[in-house]
Amino acid sequence: MTEKRRDVAPLLALVAGVFIAVSSICSAADAAAVNAPGVSSAVAPYQTQLFNLVMNKKSLVDGKNHYQKSFDQRFDAMLASSALAKEQPATASLKKRLLSGPQPDAVLVRDKTGGREYVVYQACQAHACDETSLAVLYAPVSQAMSGRLNMHGKVEYLGNPGTAEKNLLDASVAKR
Repeated sequence: MTEKRRDVAPLLALVAGVFIAVSSICSAADAAAVNAPGVSSAVAPYQTQLFNLVMNKKSLVDGKNHYQKSFDQRFDAMLASSALAKEQPATASLKKRLLSGPQPDAVLVRDKTGGREYVVYQACQAHACDETSLAVLYAPVSQAMSGRLNMHGKVEYLGNPGTAEKNLLDASVAKR
């Protein structure tokens, strides 16, 4: 039995070394993503999935709480302004339905004409992404938020986006 333990010890040491190396690489990559060239400090806190910003709890991925109260309030106000949601009542709130489905990482985009930085989020209802989905455009510097809601084949713009914002929202949906 002692011989077997000695044989396993070098393997365990190797596994531990690999784990430490991978952890260091991941930490460096996270730091590089936040401090990446061209990413302003105003944008960095918003580079996560939408649900992390509107749910006041720790992320299962990194253990951090990314909740942004003012972002959550703007998000709720934007959803509350939806005429489509009022037309088609459901048992669960629109927010709860949109946060139930898959959400890709946020994407940083710049308006080529105005140079404004936006973070784009995607959300959809679990098992019904074709029926209920949302693209959100958020400008961290001005804290302006707009969205493109798709519900049962109808599209509604929320938050009064201008032409440039509508184009960015439409382009983000086309890429999905």
